[in-house]
Amino acid sequence: MINQEKHFDILPIDKITDIENKSEYKKLEITSSQKIQMGGFVQQIPAVLATKTLAEAYILKFPNGISDACQLMQYRSGGYGTALMGETGIAGHASLYKTTGQAAAFGAFTAMSIASGQYFLAEINKELKTINQNIDNILKFLYGDKKAELLAEVSFAGYAYQNYSSIMEHEQQRLATLTNLQESKKVAMKDIEFYMSDLNAIVTSKNVSDLNAIVDEAVQIKDSLLLSIQLYIMSTLLEVYYSGNHNSDYICYVEKGATTYMSKCENRILSCFSMLKTRITDYKEGVLKKLDKPKLEKKADEIINSFSEGNESELRKAFRQTIHALGKKAEYVIDSEGNVYLKTG
Repeated sequence: MINQEKHFDILPIDKITDIENKSEYKKLEITSSQKIQMGGFVQQIPAVLATKTLAEAYILKFPNGISDACQLMQYRSGGYGTALMGETGIAGHASLYKTTGQAAAFGAFTAMSIASGQYFLAEINKELKTINQNIDNILKFLYGDKKAELLAEVSFAGYAYQNYSSIMEHEQQRLATLTNLQESKKVAMKDIEFYMSDLNAIVTSKNVSDLNAIVDEAVQIKDSLLLSIQLYIMSTLLEVYYSGNHNSDYICYVEKGATTYMSKCENRILSCFSMLKTRITDYKEGVLKKLDKPKLEKKADEIINSFSEGNESELRKAFRQTIHALGKKAEYVIDSEGNVYLKTG
């Protein structure tokens, strides 16, 4: 993992003036411990550039006075110990010294990776408008047996997102969070199917005695459905980021599965509200049954248009960008104070 192996390059650059106001650079938010790591890395950069050893490599030093005939102890398993074997037995012990320059480098790379992960997650979080509403607004449209369950999972996903950088630094907490995120994704999919079934039932109901109530209920179900879909998206992405699994086959599998499922959900919502729009248009008013059809048609049209603006929704595009950010070559600028800037443009 050195620049000679083309895994990374460390290059000195001239000072970039006013970098915080340059749109192509984004300052990464880093924790206090990550700040310390970056400061240590800055001090170690000359050593990192000068050495060819790996981050987990050790320098083996033989003690003075040991004969050239001595050899490292060889185990039956094929490995070697640090005991030095002479003609009559153990003649001494060699010492292992960790290459601290590389240790600092890879600690810093881990910190930058976590910080950039938080940045990319923040970018898609901006698109999740339903899940980002305050609890009072969410409670206005959630209903039924799924209400408490979904609210709890949404709250947990928010916790995992907000504390990503901190949790990633603690292995046991990271693993526990990862397990719960996998459960959140399963809950989200079950709730999606539950609300989708309810939406289909209400728009195909033969009861037309109160079309106003039917439209209001359909919109309420749609909001609950969107909340479940956005929980599915966020928990899926958080699982990938928390796992640290950047295998290209795995990423492609997750991307294909999630975007295909999102597409099906969007098409089903579009189909349901298209049917509802037809019911509104075809509704025959009686003397005692007056209906503000333009108002109801506008409600349906707004939802229909939001799911038929193009071949791929903005949410799916944002999902693709966020998951592919894991495999892209990253370029960082680190100043003398340990501040880190990610080049995004």
